[in-house]
Amino acid sequence: MNSALCLRSLTLKLVGLLALISAQRVQTLQAIKLSSIKFVPDSVEIFITTNIKTSKPGIRQPCILLTRYPHEQKLCVVDTLIEYLSRTNIYRKSDQLLLSLESPYNAITTETISRWLKLLLSEANIDVSMYKAHSFRHASTSKAFQEGVSADIIFSVAGWTNNSKTFANFYNKVIDKRCNYATAVLDGQP
Repeated sequence: MNSALCLRSLTLKLVGLLALISAQRVQTLQAIKLSSIKFVPDSVEIFITTNIKTSKPGIRQPCILLTRYPHEQKLCVVDTLIEYLSRTNIYRKSDQLLLSLESPYNAITTETISRWLKLLLSEANIDVSMYKAHSFRHASTSKAFQEGVSADIIFSVAGWTNNSKTFANFYNKVIDKRCNYATAVLDGQP
């Protein structure tokens, strides 16, 4: 399935899945380096080694864990990542995971990732005047909580401290049933 996608579609799919599944900021997705990706059975560990917004002495840097999704192969972020790495290998000039869509295939900025995420929302008929790139983080953490994932796990995955009020104040949102864009992105249904 991924092999049939053009590089643009494959890249957008990977960025969208990473944003939904990892609940990380765009800055963290941009910081992913090839040298920090470790393949283990049925999953991938991505260690963030550069300083990001939450970097402080004594604070652990994020480790993004991506697991295989056997229920629907077209939604498997591990398979998508493997195909992306294979397809972009010939263009690589840097250690950064995500590359621009056209020659000379340079490393990209956070602004590019944000633009791609908004493009995904737009292509899913989501109102981009209301929802932005950061909405992926809102949607995934809110949906995880709604599905019974403990706040401790959500805090850990999203990079919040256990006493953080961020989730309660800004992220624990009611999922809009009329326009659930996470479902639209994954299932292709508005």
